[in-house]
Amino acid sequence: MVDDGSGSQVTSPGCPFCQIAAARVPDARVVYEDQHTIAFFPDRPATRGHTLVVPKRHAPSVWDLTPEEGGQLARTVLLVADAVREAVHPDGMNIVQSNGAVATQTVEHVHVHVVPRTRRDRVTLRWPRRAAESGVALDETRRAVAARVGLQSGSAAPQTHSRGPDTISPEDRRQHLEFIQSTITRMSTASANVKTWLLPIVTAAYGYAAIQRSWGVAALGAAAVMIFAVLDANYLKQEQAFRRLYDCVAAGDPIPQFAMNPTLAAPTGARRDYWPGWDQFRSWSIALVHGPMLSIGLALVVWGLVTSSR
Repeated sequence: MVDDGSGSQVTSPGCPFCQIAAARVPDARVVYEDQHTIAFFPDRPATRGHTLVVPKRHAPSVWDLTPEEGGQLARTVLLVADAVREAVHPDGMNIVQSNGAVATQTVEHVHVHVVPRTRRDRVTLRWPRRAAESGVALDETRRAVAARVGLQSGSAAPQTHSRGPDTISPEDRRQHLEFIQSTITRMSTASANVKTWLLPIVTAAYGYAAIQRSWGVAALGAAAVMIFAVLDANYLKQEQAFRRLYDCVAAGDPIPQFAMNPTLAAPTGARRDYWPGWDQFRSWSIALVHGPMLSIGLALVVWGLVTSSR
């Protein structure tokens, strides 16, 4: 181990990158070197032109770098990336820096991969399709990270477009609640209209089916009940979602200013689509209204089939 006199570890005897930085690997394929950094090809490059950029001082992770060293490393990465692009002419490029075994770091010395990419190469770097967080959880994480950035930089946390409730005036909050309440009222009115429209349709269909003993017309009436029940349950789901949003805004929970997306107030992991669930279908406003009408329709279908076969 070598020390620079200030207690900082300059090289580590077991580190292969320190050996290259100290010019102890004669066959290392170095492409650039200055006082602070060195860039070289790995033994097993992922693509043509794949280059590693490392600081000469031994630092196991990015958190062990000083701000000056971070700036020096970044400057060399930009220089090498530009040179590799001009020399190899790739279709794209990945700049990858990993810390810790779980993040695929295999050598405990800070290094940045400059990886030229072509459309048919064998490199696979894929992000998950589903977000790790959404809604309220994402806002909480943003505030936590922004607060730490502010503490470490010695300044206030940076402002973002997604402002929390602490930046919303009482008048803004009142207007926000009014907008949400108007949406809840529209959903409730739409649900009532569905029941109003369904009643004459069902009355006509079931009446005709009973008089003519037509199971087909009864089946059409029952199908109409199911279709209208889905619409009604969807309106109920939206109403419930906006009621949750209303409660969150009223309680001062972290909802972006004037956000009208009800999924922001949904529990983490909740479904984000607009298809109603069994909770809506089992509610009294759906089950006790559409359930009996559907039962009557199915009974008329069975009665019509039985009488027509005699």
